[in-house]
Amino acid sequence: MSLIRNSLRTHLVVSVFAGLAFIILSMTYVLGVTLRLQHIVNDQFQREISFQELQQQVVGSRQPLLDYLSSRSSQALAALLVEEQRLREMLPEDLPLTDDPLDIELRELFSHLETYIALIQEIIFLKRGRVIEQYTELYETMEELNEHISDQIDKISLFGLRRELANYEVVIATSRRLLFWNLLVITFAFLGSLFWILSVIQRVTEPMDRLAFMAGEISSGNFEGEDISVPAVREVAVVVKAFNTMKHDIRRYIAEINKQKQIEQGYLAEKLRNMKMEELLKRMELYTMQAQMNPHFLFNTLNTGVQLAITENAERTADYMEHLARFFRNNVRDRNLIIPLRQEVAGLDSYLYILRIRFGAVISFQVDIPDHLADCSRVPALILQPLVENSVIHAFKGISRQGLVAIRAREDGDILEISVEDNGVGIPPGVAEELLQRKPQDRDRRSRVMGLENVIQRLYFFYPNRQDVISLESVPEEGTAIRIRIDPREEPCIPS
Repeated sequence: MSLIRNSLRTHLVVSVFAGLAFIILSMTYVLGVTLRLQHIVNDQFQREISFQELQQQVVGSRQPLLDYLSSRSSQALAALLVEEQRLREMLPEDLPLTDDPLDIELRELFSHLETYIALIQEIIFLKRGRVIEQYTELYETMEELNEHISDQIDKISLFGLRRELANYEVVIATSRRLLFWNLLVITFAFLGSLFWILSVIQRVTEPMDRLAFMAGEISSGNFEGEDISVPAVREVAVVVKAFNTMKHDIRRYIAEINKQKQIEQGYLAEKLRNMKMEELLKRMELYTMQAQMNPHFLFNTLNTGVQLAITENAERTADYMEHLARFFRNNVRDRNLIIPLRQEVAGLDSYLYILRIRFGAVISFQVDIPDHLADCSRVPALILQPLVENSVIHAFKGISRQGLVAIRAREDGDILEISVEDNGVGIPPGVAEELLQRKPQDRDRRSRVMGLENVIQRLYFFYPNRQDVISLESVPEEGTAIRIRIDPREEPCIPS
């Protein structure tokens, strides 16, 4: 219970609600007095407004009456009837029968108004009967009655105003006294709440000032100051205790951090050396993978060229050797890692010429690469020839049908898709999944699909964020389709 009484929330709630209660009661009384005054004034003003409107309507009916008597137009008659209807609507349904002078004057006024409305009906009847002398005399009587009604309205308004002024003065005198006492109550309530709030603020701000000073000392590195110990409300006391605990914990943590800092510096230096070594190994791996080529094909090709030179005319042999020389130059010369697709296709054309000479009608080759893609697209070097070589070496073992290798390129939205497809024996599912795994190149291993794996790992190296950069679809005894998908907007990862 003592904790509740000493809490900051309790002090603030009690002080605020006590002050507000006094102020609300005072303001409620002021509002009541004000509404009463407004009611008195409003009643008088509403009555005066109604009398003014009635007076204007009575006076305003004179001109339509005169216009109707001066002419026989239907428009004048309609205007007079409208004015007569408006006057009739202003008649009250009933009036109180009292001895009050004001009520007697009102009954007399509305009686004259009813007489005036009846005369309007009579003068219309006489006008229609063209009884000139009678409606002229009646018009003069109505003029006198009109002036009398207007004067009577002024008299009633003045009488009512004087009566309301007497009541208004009494209310004003009473309200002045009450407003004075109300001001005193509000003043005492405000001062009492202010002193109470100031005492609570003092119990909050004093320890907070000490906290601010000690926080500045801690931020400058001084953790040796004395603990804060001042009387405060419960919430602030909890904050002070937590601050003292935090100060001791920070001092202990800083000592531990300084001890670990030296260890981490040595670890970071070692990690930096490892990262540099890893980058160097990646570069060496890339260049090694590009340099790996199966020499078996080169020896077979040279033997075929020698035999062709013996058995055929020298012209065809010359073309063969020229394409062979182009292919060799394309593979051994210095090259960029990323080249135009046109350059890659040029090397592939020489390679396919050699294969057509070597295999004749056993294997046919199709190339479908649009010129605009070949001119505007860039791809990693040496990705098509190893794939075609893999199909020629492995796809057609043990089959008697004619082999087909198709190389195609197309646009799939913003993606360049290059495919190498064959109708060979296919790749077993387990082997295909193993080939598509990301792994470092094993330089001592001689895989039967080294060219394909070389291309896969190099594509993963150039495009590490794209898992679908290469895909393998193979059906046993039907063939294999290898698809490369490159986004031209994505920059390849090229070692500096």
